[in-house]
Amino acid sequence: MPSRRPHRKSRHGCMPCKQRRVKCDETRPACSNCTQRDEPCEYVAEASYIWAADEKPQRRTRRRQQSSEQSDMTSPYTTTQESFSILDSFGGRETGTPSNLPLEMTQLRLLVNWQNETCQFFSRDSETRVVWQIYLVDEALKTPPLMHGILAVSALHLSLAEPGSEHAFWLGLATSHKGEALQWLRESMENVNPDNATTMLGLASLVVAFAFGSALTGLSDADKPSLEALNDVFVLCRGIEQITKPASSFLRGSNFASLFSPASPATPIPNRARESLDQLDQLNLKCQHPSNEDTAIYAQAITALRELAALAFCQPNSMTLAGGWPMSCAPEYLEYVRSQRSFALVVLAHYGALLYEARGNWFVQYWGRSVVEDIIQILDSTWTPHISWPISEVLGEAAQLPS
Repeated sequence: MPSRRPHRKSRHGCMPCKQRRVKCDETRPACSNCTQRDEPCEYVAEASYIWAADEKPQRRTRRRQQSSEQSDMTSPYTTTQESFSILDSFGGRETGTPSNLPLEMTQLRLLVNWQNETCQFFSRDSETRVVWQIYLVDEALKTPPLMHGILAVSALHLSLAEPGSEHAFWLGLATSHKGEALQWLRESMENVNPDNATTMLGLASLVVAFAFGSALTGLSDADKPSLEALNDVFVLCRGIEQITKPASSFLRGSNFASLFSPASPATPIPNRARESLDQLDQLNLKCQHPSNEDTAIYAQAITALRELAALAFCQPNSMTLAGGWPMSCAPEYLEYVRSQRSFALVVLAHYGALLYEARGNWFVQYWGRSVVEDIIQILDSTWTPHISWPISEVLGEAAQLPS
């Protein structure tokens, strides 16, 4: 009995060949039959074409063959190039997709740096780190001003961490992105609402970090960490506090809620720090303040400092103490500092000592030391005994004080 001639069915033939019931060679975009007949060639769908190989394997006449025979057969999957050439069919070639799609590698690096490194300086613990690392970036992907703020702080971080040849490059980017973010913040700060609360809170926090960090870039002596520069940062913090209060009221039930309910740190305040803060309370009650200074204003500042002191030792690299304390103080106390009232500077020296604990934070570094050194130069000898703990904490037990 003569063997049957092998026949391969046309499973993905064009519509005209199917209607004429003739074998289609499935050539794209037009099969040979339709080409010869000079008529439109139309296929039902592209899916089969996407996964079809250019060359169809011949059907074998025997089911069983040796493995050596199989390895000698020509296959559409013989080479890597042939295997990946099939991807050319995805999406078609008439979609208008640009041939060269640029990647903003610098901005990608800044975003990666934020998520891997910079965000830790805003985090108190693992719960709040998720907020800064994930939730804030998710919001920034929808809000360009917030993304500019993130990129600005990330670039400033790199300029501080890489003071070599790339320092000026990163600092220039930080300044440019900061300008874009601040323009929007100035225009929107009088209208905090549920729709922009996340962006406002994020930008407010970023601006405080930028203010501290920018004084470390060495642009001019006037902007370097000093008591005078700190007064300017405090003014900024008070303005930012007017944004964070209404924003927090909208966000307490959101993914950002952990930022407003800090858990009590497990790390206790060292005895010397606690005792020195207790002595501030006693001194405030005994001290004969001038009539235009209020004991209650000082008490509020000391209480806020005590509440944040534990964070300085538990999470020393966080910006929580640096920006949180001036926002917690009454405006009157910050004015006492600006006027260089003696007891106000004594309290501030304790803030400087706690700020010194955060010197591992790139945005803080030697701020605490600079502030304490300036206060030592201003206070007279009757007041310096009341800052013995800040002096020993920052300058060491053997520090020589001015006579």
